Amino acid sequence: MCQNGLHLKYLKLIYKIHYTCSGKTTFDVAALSLLHSRQLNFAMRHTIRFFITLLLLFPISVFSQTHLSDIRPLLKSLTQEQKQQLLEYFRHLGAEVDEEIQNAYERIPKVGQQKAVQFIESLKRGQKRNQFTSVAWNRDTLFIGDIAEGTIRLDSFKVTNTGTTPYLISKTKSTCDCIVVNLPKHPIMPGESALLRFGFDSSGKLGTTIPAIIIYDNSTPNKRNILYIKGNVVARQKPRKYPWED
Repeated sequence: MCQNGLHLKYLKLIYKIHYTCSGKTTFDVAALSLLHSRQLNFAMRHTIRFFITLLLLFPISVFSQTHLSDIRPLLKSLTQEQKQQLLEYFRHLGAEVDEEIQNAYERIPKVGQQKAVQFIESLKRGQKRNQFTSVAWNRDTLFIGDIAEGTIRLDSFKVTNTGTTPYLISKTKSTCDCIVVNLPKHPIMPGESALLRFGFDSSGKLGTTIPAIIIYDNSTPNKRNILYIKGNVVARQKPRKYPWED
């Protein structure tokens, strides 16, 4: 028998043994007898026996995958960004966006469902373009006092929607590259509050500093709010080697 013919029978044998382990077919006697064929050299015979042992011990291998009806355990280690990417991939595979929204709606409390309906109605009215609301911030300036250079200060501002339509922040800008802002990822419904979190890096900012965060939103009267962080960055003191050192 030619070498190509041996390779073909070798592949058929592995295929049949694998599906036997999965309970889908039976052993082919002719293919199984290939193990004892004199036409196989020593290396090929032991290679086949090695694969047979693996497939008998681990019938669910790279050659077949079980169907999972519940993938929630697999999602626990994913970040929110990765879950969003997964949703986009599901849509690419044919998932219906309407079904996703309905399934999510059914899993939130009734109070949340009422707010969801309210938000849908505001979107239908063209809320993003024409509808405005009023908001109240817990402060417009955060005084952080003295802070050692190189320290990163994490803090937040709290905003409350005092109007009648959902409050949305479209984007933010800062007057300093030392500020990183983390926006709320959801609309803030009337009567609700949310935190705008930020991080201030004092590296290279010796002296008095007053960076500002400019928030572009749908609030009256100017569709924007400006928040300030005021502090005094002092030089970091070097640790003393001896008690008598100044």
